[in-house]
Amino acid sequence: MLPVERLIGEEGVCAHPRGIRLAMRLPWYRSLPFSTVEVAAVSLDGVAADLSDAVVEYDGKSWPLAQNGEKVDEFWFVRDSAFLVLPAGEIEAGREVALSLTINISPPYIPGMTRTNTQVATLRVA
Repeated sequence: MLPVERLIGEEGVCAHPRGIRLAMRLPWYRSLPFSTVEVAAVSLDGVAADLSDAVVEYDGKSWPLAQNGEKVDEFWFVRDSAFLVLPAGEIEAGREVALSLTINISPPYIPGMTRTNTQVATLRVA
């Protein structure tokens, strides 16, 4: 898998006090503002996650996923993982989950372009 096709970060998925924390990678060859990134879909064990209460964590900051479109001055550096925290009830460490993540990106220097990437993997919850 090429780096621009990888969405799930090497940190994988772990239990979090709010549910589950998923490492995400930017599927592009250069850094982009978060405003150009849309987390389009996440599913756990075949069940679509409700993204309405999801939170993005990056570089010591966090914000509701719904505010990503406003983050024009927050850049996601291509070599860093961002994290998506999903309220998912209690998830026990050691359990395997089938995960699907879809991210759309719209680079500001290519008007009208949207690239959609999906990655599916089975991961063990840390």
